[in-house]
Formats: sequence, structure tokens, C-alpha cells
Amino acid sequence: MGKNGKKIDVIVLNSHGVGQICHVKRLPRRGETMEATHWRVEEDGGKGATVSVALGRLGVSTGYIGKVGYDPWGDMGDQWMSESGVDTTFMYRDHSVSTGTGLIMVDEDGLNTIVDGDSACAALTWDETHAAIEAMKEAQVFITGFGMPFKKALDGAKIAKEEFGMLTLCNTSPLPSEPMGDLSYLDFIVLNDIEARVLCGLPEDSDKPYEQMLRQIRDEYHTRGVIMTCGEDGSAVLDGEEFWTVAPTPVKAVDTIGAGDGYLAAVAAGLVWGKNLKEATQWASKYAAYKVTRKGSMTRKPGMGYPELAEVEAFMGAHP
Repeated sequence: MGKNGKKIDVIVLNSHGVGQICHVKRLPRRGETMEATHWRVEEDGGKGATVSVALGRLGVSTGYIGKVGYDPWGDMGDQWMSESGVDTTFMYRDHSVSTGTGLIMVDEDGLNTIVDGDSACAALTWDETHAAIEAMKEAQVFITGFGMPFKKALDGAKIAKEEFGMLTLCNTSPLPSEPMGDLSYLDFIVLNDIEARVLCGLPEDSDKPYEQMLRQIRDEYHTRGVIMTCGEDGSAVLDGEEFWTVAPTPVKAVDTIGAGDGYLAAVAAGLVWGKNLKEATQWASKYAAYKVTRKGSMTRKPGMGYPELAEVEAFMGAHP
């Protein structure tokens, strides 16, 4: 249970961090101090925070698990998620760590350099993860991903599946440099087509059929299936022996930031609402199409960021 005995339907275990952006005339040289303008904090967190916020705005009872520092960036994550109805009881705070931050420097030509900080979830212990999952053991769906140290993410999925029988989804992005091993406690690996080609040992421009790629990944890691987003081409899904593709919804994209996290959240929401996986992925595809017509991810500015359920339903009514 979450705060005030509220039943949790989806657990999200992944990172929270805060991005900062500044503009420079040119990218700095080694040892150089230079001026920057338009320095700002983006309303965009790590993958755990973004998936949680997207779920919360769809009205899904969501509990977040992660670790942050006692600092303004941790406070921001708690605020952003709580405002969207996410339970942050198990957003552990730790004086020994700093909440992850990233700095993006953009020059006059639009080129950028990114310095990405470590995830504070590196300090999350197995006991803390277990206690949090056990406290929310009524959840139907467990989502994790590799925005945090991947072995800790997989530990959580194993607990959720083997001890509490939850449906487990893992976004394997970024792909780890070490072997992932047997993932039979995962129901679904979730990734994009570029990452799928890497896992399959294929070149970036490979035209290997999607179904063959997903079957190769499933057979390698022993999961129930694989969910793959394909950008403008929609998505492809393998569930056991059943394979299908979901056609994209044509829209004019203005911002693709957070679309993949929103898609994952929408799949989980559909499953909680009683849709089968095919129906859930079809619904999620339309959700993601709507999201890319809106700027930002966690911002609450009107017409921007992850949408509320009523907004999504209005969009889908106009795009049956």
C-alpha cells in the first residue's frame, strides 16, 4: 500500500535526475572558463520519474522506488511526481549521495555537449528495494529500466516476479556493457529498433525483419516476449509465439522527448485497465503520437508535457 493505505497498481523502479541547459557561443576548450546564457533547469527527470508522471496523469495509481540526495534536485523530483498523483513514499533520501544531474551546453550552431551525472540509485540497496516492493505487493505491473545500475534494476524485477507474481517490464536502455544473462523473470524487454539491432549484433542499417529480431532477443534472454518501438514506423511486439505490428498514427511531431517513456507508461496503464497486450500497445501507440505533438515531458504548462487522460481521450476520439 502507498500513502494513506492507497492501493498501488504500478510500481516504477528507475532513476530520477534533473537536466540543466545553457547556451554558449562555442563549446569550451580544455581548461577554459567562458560565459553562458539562458541557463535553466529543464522540467525533465530520469526515466523513473518520467514514466511515473506519465502514469500518474493517466490516473493510474503509481508508486515510485528510487534514491535521491537531500538536495533541491531531489526535492524537484518529489514535487513533480507528487503533483501528478504518484506515491513517493519509497523515494529514499540519502545524505551520502547527490541527486543525478546533467549539463547540456548548446553552441550557436546547435551542437551540444552533454555531461551526465551518476544515478543516485547506485546507492539503493537490495533490502530497500525489497521492502518497497513488499509494501506495495498488491501492484499488478512492475516497470524498471537501466537509467539506474542495471543489476539493481534486474534485482527489483526478480523480486517482483518471483516473490509477488507481478507482470514485469524492463526498458533495457541504455544497453549495458556487461552481459545481461538469463532474464526469464522478465515478462517483456522494452527497447527501440536501434537498440534491438545492437542486441542482435546487426548493423544500424540492417533490414532484418522485425519478427526475426524479436524472436532472437526472446530466445537469447528467455523472456516471455519483447516490445519494440520503431519511431515513425510504429511498434512491433512478440508475446509468446504471437507477433504483431502496430501502425503509427500520422501527426506533426514537435517534440519527441519522453515519447518512449510515455509509450511504456501507456502500455502499463492499458494492462491495469484490463486491456490485453495487443489492445494496450495499440492504445499506447496513439498515446505516444499525441505526446509528440506536445512540447516537454513533466511540465504542467497548458498544452504541454505528458497529457491527462481526458486530453488523450479527446485526441483519440478525433483519430479513431
